[in-house]
Amino acid sequence: MRLARPVVAAALLLPALSGCGGASAWLAGESAMSTADMPPSEAGMPLVGRRQWHGDVSRAQSTAFLVARTEAEWKALWDLVGKDPPGALPDKLMALGVFIGTRTSTGYGVDIQNIRLDSRPGQRDRLLVEYREKSPPEQLMVAQMLTSPYAIILVDQTDAPVRYAKLPDEPRRP
Repeated sequence: MRLARPVVAAALLLPALSGCGGASAWLAGESAMSTADMPPSEAGMPLVGRRQWHGDVSRAQSTAFLVARTEAEWKALWDLVGKDPPGALPDKLMALGVFIGTRTSTGYGVDIQNIRLDSRPGQRDRLLVEYREKSPPEQLMVAQMLTSPYAIILVDQTDAPVRYAKLPDEPRRP
């Protein structure tokens, strides 16, 4: 299937790009980099997994998973964040959003760890989005306030159904 190669590329790029151009930069007023702003060596590369946003505060009060394939869905996704979209939804891309709901302190977060095509005999292919919730370390002093973390990523558009899977917590380090 044509989608497999870009999805694998997204899975390989995610760990290296998780800190690039995140929500804090966007919320601080920095605009997201477009392909026109990229160095010539990167301008021809696919955007899969390249654009990702994270944040500590959204309007989501409970866990929610969103797929935005249209401009209206893109705007609805960013409405749940509580901000205007950072631009139009790029052609041939879709957005995947993970909102983990209200938490009672700072230090929580969510990361999209892997995106892959899930193929099973006799079933329609699905896009599997694996994510991990982060909790504050036990010894870390945190502010007692309501937060609602989220993560959004752009991937190649597909009409395959999307399934989300929470990965187990990573062992805490002393």
